[in-house]
Amino acid sequence: MFNLTQTAYWTRRLLKIGAFLLIAIIFLRFSLRLFSSVWQKLNPPPPPPPTVSFGKLPVIKFPEKSDSGIKLNYRLETIQGGLPKLTEIAKVFFIPKEGPNLLALQRATQEAKRLGFSSEPQQINETIYRWNNGATPLTTLDININTGNFHLLYAYENDAEVINSQDLPANQQAAQEAKNFLDAQGLLTADLATGSAEFVYLKYSSPNNLSLATSLSEADFVRANLFRADLDGLKILPPNPKNSLISFLFSGVRTLGRRIVEINYNYYPIERETFATYPLKNAQTAWQEMQGGKGYIANLGQNENGNIVIRNVSLAYYDADQPQNFLQPIYVFEGDNNFIGFVPAVANQWTE
Repeated sequence: MFNLTQTAYWTRRLLKIGAFLLIAIIFLRFSLRLFSSVWQKLNPPPPPPPTVSFGKLPVIKFPEKSDSGIKLNYRLETIQGGLPKLTEIAKVFFIPKEGPNLLALQRATQEAKRLGFSSEPQQINETIYRWNNGATPLTTLDININTGNFHLLYAYENDAEVINSQDLPANQQAAQEAKNFLDAQGLLTADLATGSAEFVYLKYSSPNNLSLATSLSEADFVRANLFRADLDGLKILPPNPKNSLISFLFSGVRTLGRRIVEINYNYYPIERETFATYPLKNAQTAWQEMQGGKGYIANLGQNENGNIVIRNVSLAYYDADQPQNFLQPIYVFEGDNNFIGFVPAVANQWTE
């Protein structure tokens, strides 16, 4: 039989052994979790295969541009020393397209009234109707009756006070006034409300001719370009990223109707919950297409000599200025002197 001394001794031994085993188990579990985490980071599971649920996609329609006659020679000089490794699969989103219908003109007339125009419209072509306010200087409103997109223009060249007043809004004030205007018209969607804005300072040179100013203090007008918020981690870029599809031109006059002298509103809603995934061509293939003249020159910049140095290559979504059924990814080639070029990113076998 154990006496008290032996019992105490073995109790202490068992407690020590138990404590050691507990520490060992905890350490082992921690080590296994750490190993599993490191292993998964070093060996991530392959992404699910592309769904390609929309079938073959229509080739992106970029705007037609006249041939400048400049032969472009490309050179790649990125920070990485080469092309980046980008994702191999990306989402393609559905864009509903409004077709002609019997109520289109009626809806456009209601939109014109909300914008302050009650005159009878003039038909410019099959889809564009024009309203004016009958005032001097004249303000005109052109609406695409199928899409609801519009262009508003005040004849500011006939208003000396507007041209000469330099009490222009600061950048953030201009952006807020633009968004307030859209909100009042029921046009401030979530992606515009949370999107970015860029600003251009302009000087009046002659009718229909505004030139760049170096600063706000030297400008006669400021243009606020509104962009959509990023989608799925990628920027959404218009045909020329220097000019958004939604822009407001502000004067220094604070009178209603003369403060905002021009509005371009060109917007197509994106069905963010309706998408499919598609395989992408790799960056090397896109680069070869760019070099081979198959890309779209979104902005030549100050590169009249034709020698283009590319500094950055990335993915984005293309925000078309004309109705297209899908929001598709593109490769973006950015270079010196404001050069920007696009190449469709979806693998060629999945476009037609």
